[in-house]
Amino acid sequence: MNRIQKHVFSGLLLLAISAFTLFQFLLNYDIKLEILMSQHPVTLYRIEMWFGGKCIGVSPQGRVETMFCNPRDKQYFQFLPDGKLVFGDVRNIYGNSYHDNDSSGKCVKEGTLGLELGDCIVALKFHLPPNSSFLYSQPSPHKCLSPVNITSEGLIPKLFPINHDPVTLTSCDQDASRITLYKEAEFQEDRKYLKLPLPTSNPECDFPGCGINSPLPPASLVRTTDRCIVLSNCITVLTKTARRPLLVLRMIDSIRKFEKYRDIPVVVYDDGIGPHSEEIMKKIAEYPNLRYVIGEERDIGISQGRNLGLQLVRTKYFLLLDDDNLFLPSTNLEILVEILDTTDASLVGGKYSNQMDFSALLKFDYQTVKMTNKTLPQLRTHNKKGGCRSANDTIPTFPQCMRCEVTANNFLAKTRDVIEVGGWSKELKAQEHLDLFVRLKAARKKVVYCPSHQVANVKPFYNSAMQVKGYHSLRHGKSKQMRILFSNRWNVVHRYDYEEVL
Repeated sequence: MNRIQKHVFSGLLLLAISAFTLFQFLLNYDIKLEILMSQHPVTLYRIEMWFGGKCIGVSPQGRVETMFCNPRDKQYFQFLPDGKLVFGDVRNIYGNSYHDNDSSGKCVKEGTLGLELGDCIVALKFHLPPNSSFLYSQPSPHKCLSPVNITSEGLIPKLFPINHDPVTLTSCDQDASRITLYKEAEFQEDRKYLKLPLPTSNPECDFPGCGINSPLPPASLVRTTDRCIVLSNCITVLTKTARRPLLVLRMIDSIRKFEKYRDIPVVVYDDGIGPHSEEIMKKIAEYPNLRYVIGEERDIGISQGRNLGLQLVRTKYFLLLDDDNLFLPSTNLEILVEILDTTDASLVGGKYSNQMDFSALLKFDYQTVKMTNKTLPQLRTHNKKGGCRSANDTIPTFPQCMRCEVTANNFLAKTRDVIEVGGWSKELKAQEHLDLFVRLKAARKKVVYCPSHQVANVKPFYNSAMQVKGYHSLRHGKSKQMRILFSNRWNVVHRYDYEEVL
């Protein structure tokens, strides 16, 4: 064997040894991983950006990016015991299947312009401390998983990401990097109405919300022996307040002016923390039918406060009121009760005497933005001059009431039916109203609108003793975030979300 042949042979031998070593390494990694995973049950997670409501997913090209949280799509991840993050079902890793073209089973690693999928051998490691809302990289110095803007100054964490924004590791931002982890089964239950069959008759409406569009017929009469005879035995007033007890007492006084309503029980949930002044607590104690609950956590939001209050309702119906509502001579609970007693309706709403007609019909479809000619999914409420009154689908034996899909925050509802659709979405601290009605329609729960039943909405003066300091900021300070969270929950673009539109 000459010198050249010896060099070639030595090179081939070295290459074979290297290949064998790499094979053994990969094999041992898989065996070690399979042993580890046999000791840990597989739990799949959705990663949702807390502030904007977009989910972390993977593009067809393998890029990690933000997108609508869609229960129809595979957007779930698995945390390996060694801290690596796998896209899809971790069991696809075994047998080196992460080398296949299918993205499932590949791990998150660093890419050129953000995170991407690749072999688990070279994947990043992450750490989610107990009770933390940030997904950190390992080892130190810690960086956080964040959606980003790519600027001339570098990668900047993005507070309101849009679809297809890149995701990477950046310095941790208090809001833009904050996440919510949902177990896949819990996520599927929370967003189950986005999996309704899409209408084959309308190929131009092909995104998840379109499955909710099918209108319900007007409420129809049903036979029942369970009639409400004494109002106080079948109705509870439910109110969420934010440190405005004097307004609540004003509302209750307006109810007690009417002898027929004065014994109706009232449940109020107040965002704590701590009791009010001794004088106010004494006033609250003077109302025998009032259950006034002060929470242990500040600013839990309208939705969660209502849900907690709803848990205390023991009657078959509840009347939702805001703390600044007042009963009037035109308040007519009897007709609302009669409709719920004798029809298959789940909710009957009324009108605010001093405000516009909020009744509306819902429709998911596309809108075209004129300045860019972009077509975007949207949710429309047809409520010009009262959408439900314009449609005029009246209810049998109640010609003054009609089929509807959205009413004002002044309604009587079947307690069981609202609980069945999950109550109010707790992540929506505001902008919660429309969300409930979308889910009622998706669950095929019928809504009726009776404009003859009215209450007044009388807001206190800014410097009134009934108004709490900082209330406006507490109630409306999160409006933009909550509006975008609502839109992302239903996979639509809000008409005021200009960044997405432009």
